[in-house]
Amino acid sequence: MTQEDRWDFFIAYAAADRTAAEELYDLLTPPFRVFLDHRSLLPGDDWDSRLPAAQRQAAITLVLISASSERAYYQREEVARAVELSRREDGLHRVVPVLLDESAGADELPYGLRLKQAIPVTAGGGLGQVAERLRSTLRHRLALPPDELLRRYEDRTVVERAVRLVPRDGFDPTGQLGLPSRKYVFVGDHEEQRHRTLRQVLSNLWIGDAFEQVDNSNCPWLALTFDLGELNRRKMDLLPATWKAAFRILSDPTRAACFEATDEERALLGRPPRNYYSDDQQAWYSSCTTRERRYTPWGTDYFIREVLGISWLCFTGTGITQGARQSSGLPSRVFFVRNLPLHSIDYQVQDLGVPDDDIVLD
Repeated sequence: MTQEDRWDFFIAYAAADRTAAEELYDLLTPPFRVFLDHRSLLPGDDWDSRLPAAQRQAAITLVLISASSERAYYQREEVARAVELSRREDGLHRVVPVLLDESAGADELPYGLRLKQAIPVTAGGGLGQVAERLRSTLRHRLALPPDELLRRYEDRTVVERAVRLVPRDGFDPTGQLGLPSRKYVFVGDHEEQRHRTLRQVLSNLWIGDAFEQVDNSNCPWLALTFDLGELNRRKMDLLPATWKAAFRILSDPTRAACFEATDEERALLGRPPRNYYSDDQQAWYSSCTTRERRYTPWGTDYFIREVLGISWLCFTGTGITQGARQSSGLPSRVFFVRNLPLHSIDYQVQDLGVPDDDIVLD
């Protein structure tokens, strides 16, 4: 499943309520990914298979209820599917009725929705206020759960969009992704961190501690997000943040060229495509930090500290932030990318404030 296959909201509506559905769609996007049939289907898509698939891959079904709903055959199917999903997935899929016509009583709602807390449009202040209520009360439900994060790690799910946190005071739009001394910098999977607060993202990705250490992480932060399509993955040389990948970067003459690998190390690296997630990461850590490589003319651990930005030597190096370090964060994937000039990247900036502000990553 790619990032484009996941949806935050799926709007189920009667044809007569298309205008209201479009208005709610516009109010929620961005930052949310909303599936609305005639806005989201591509030319040539088979709607009879694409719509059920999109609804299954959505976190929340919004059901627009009006006097037209009773006669809306396809909407009734979507309501039944939403209720089935909410029951089958133990409440992971949420169903929210949105009452466009508030004259109907609870007994007149479609079967399966009568026990659901509905949002009235008129009494709620209009669709604008409905969208704001959805945004403020349900956002935490849209973040990927821990088991999904682990599944993405185990399945090596492709990173479609990356996120990098940088201190606001150190951000230079004419500069690079990281400090000029860095050859590579750390990023996380945006899909895995979106809808979480700054404090959660910092803890999940170990930014400011294990990676890109700062004196005090209670400072203002910016989130830089950018697409990692096939072209960008090649240009940015996306690699998992493992010790084997770190060794490859540091020893490769076309990358950082910090030291030369021995014949034995080159043999162990193997031929492309290399498995950078191999189970011998501690051996590659040792290869990165042998005495002659650790005690450099520029200081101890210069290569991994300054070239890669690993400031904490207990980094597990498995490509995911779990294991030896005790952390309140969720296991999250981390990656290396080239430290490119910002003008060569199509990126967006979100000001996340300080951790106590509890601003959520879009």
